[in-house]
Amino acid sequence: MPISPRTDTGSDEPEGADTSASFSSRVAQADAFEKSRAEALADPGPSWRDWFLYHASKWWVALGFFIVDMWILLTFVAPFNPVALGLSLAAAVYLEFLAYRFLWYRWDPENAKDVGPFQATFLRPRKYGIWTPEADQLKRGEMPANTGPRREDFL
Repeated sequence: MPISPRTDTGSDEPEGADTSASFSSRVAQADAFEKSRAEALADPGPSWRDWFLYHASKWWVALGFFIVDMWILLTFVAPFNPVALGLSLAAAVYLEFLAYRFLWYRWDPENAKDVGPFQATFLRPRKYGIWTPEADQLKRGEMPANTGPRREDFL
């Protein structure tokens, strides 16, 4: 059986096919890509720092909390000590809760339970967590002061 020479031109189109439709669709795809690229360059979104502090770091901090909890659990399970285990886990969960509130808490004066001026408590250590957009605005002096009347005062 003789081997015939290869006649493939590298195209996916069958020989003799009309390529005007596929060419026009590729041009449309290229135009759509250029349009989306121009829109992305015009509005790049948050910086890497803002994205990490406001969104991504929550998952990493939660993973760190989970690792600490498992370490405490395994420390007191090998020589079983339920009292120390319960006290240690309770203290760790409370400290993790405070750390989360310290980093990402957002005080909302419109909320029914937050009526009145902000008061720091054991459950709300800061008015705005240090890794929130509001805290960055306060640092830059862009956050307006809440000195005017509130909507609830007139209802």
